[in-house]
Amino acid sequence: MNKILLCASAGLIVLASCATNGGSAMSTDYPEPDKICALTFDDGPDSVKTGKVLDKLEAHNVVATFFVVGQNINDGTKAVMERAKTMGCEFGNHSWNYSSMDKLTADQITDYISRTSAAIEKYTGTTPAFFRPPNLATSQTMFDTIPYTFASGVLGYDWAGMNTGAKKRAENVINAMQNGAIILLHDVQPDPHPTPEALDIIIPELKRQGYEFVTLSELFARQGVDPAANQDRMWVVVE
Repeated sequence: MNKILLCASAGLIVLASCATNGGSAMSTDYPEPDKICALTFDDGPDSVKTGKVLDKLEAHNVVATFFVVGQNINDGTKAVMERAKTMGCEFGNHSWNYSSMDKLTADQITDYISRTSAAIEKYTGTTPAFFRPPNLATSQTMFDTIPYTFASGVLGYDWAGMNTGAKKRAENVINAMQNGAIILLHDVQPDPHPTPEALDIIIPELKRQGYEFVTLSELFARQGVDPAANQDRMWVVVE
């Protein structure tokens, strides 16, 4: 039976201090960080929507890990991927398309994963180290076949069909945070998609709470955890 490491929910917090003005955080007076977390985004790249997320990351001076879909990686999205790489962001494998993989054979899984990794390497010159299954659906065949560490995360519930505004998406993340948490959001979803605006709440509030934002690779390294130590696990919190 596959086990997902569940993160404990923190108490409800007050978000008034995170009010935004014109898309920029009002407060930049933050304590020295004593906790770390990793922002991650699924379902891109997209030349416009991923760019909106990168604008927010740049404005708040943080990095993230993008779990990209192989069929979306092409000459049209090359520039936005290069921008993310230049900003210090990294890329993970999110399969070739959006379909769940838990019913696929080992050969089908290998095809989807290898084509996506090849596209990432072609357009960024980097090799992914992490995998996020589409729709978070897993099978033992996937764990046995995919050579990357599986990552889930603290959910913002910002995908299609979830009628949540920016404030609610931010609350979903902030109220479930703890040191070492992976945050799971989406850069690409159908409009209206207020996740970029939610970052204007999430990032300043977590900085106020003493969090530093790092890539997923750095999160594991800083926590002293070998991501390959347990390949039958889908990580939510690295501790």
